[in-house]
Amino acid sequence: MNRSTSGRVPKARMGRHQHALAAVALGAALLATAAGPAAAQPNARGSARPTPQQIERARTLFTEGSAHYEAGRLHEALEAFLGSWQTVRNPLLAYNVARTYERLGDADNGIRFYGYYLRNGRPTAEERAETERRIADLEQMRQRQRDQLRSLPPSSDQLAEEARTFFNRGVTMYRRRQYEAALAAFTAAYNFTRPNPPAEVLYNLAMTAEQVGQLQDAIGYYREYARTLPRDGAERRQINAHVAELRERR
Repeated sequence: MNRSTSGRVPKARMGRHQHALAAVALGAALLATAAGPAAAQPNARGSARPTPQQIERARTLFTEGSAHYEAGRLHEALEAFLGSWQTVRNPLLAYNVARTYERLGDADNGIRFYGYYLRNGRPTAEERAETERRIADLEQMRQRQRDQLRSLPPSSDQLAEEARTFFNRGVTMYRRRQYEAALAAFTAAYNFTRPNPPAEVLYNLAMTAEQVGQLQDAIGYYREYARTLPRDGAERRQINAHVAELRERR
């Protein structure tokens, strides 16, 4: 996204993490304007404008956060972006914080900071719609995180009776922490439903394979599950990031 000051701020590039383009551009626009006349405006809390020292501190932290983000060091990026936002409390910087929380799979904080941006920023209609879509994705992710294992919808016609029996047995065994038995049951449900197993079967298989240390199998099932999700959805990004972490653990 480009924002106008006395001129136009070019979009920053984040290499392979191009879903962060909007976040970086928003932060860059803030820091480009903060040192100029626009800094005389109060921040979102209505307090006095930031001092030159605060502006420089926010700029430094933002730059550090961007470098960490590009390198995939998300926890370090979050710390720097939070520091930048806490220094000047501008809603544009809150957007960067939200995007980083989103990539880390922290739905609650992602929703909180996106909400701060919507309430206190001045998003265009397009930016508001995009942010609201991301909030909706995070709300779905939060629900899935709370559910942990997936339950099949009663109306699912993808499961034969045998497959449903194995699936339900897998859920029961997992909740009893009998993970080997759960893996066997979910594998049977998977085999009964090939070549198009339901997403819930794939997800539960991936979680259980990871639990018993079968990381290569877990990666395969997570990747199958990710292909059932929207391409630009928050959960798909979270699953892909988790797959990358599993590869490093092998």
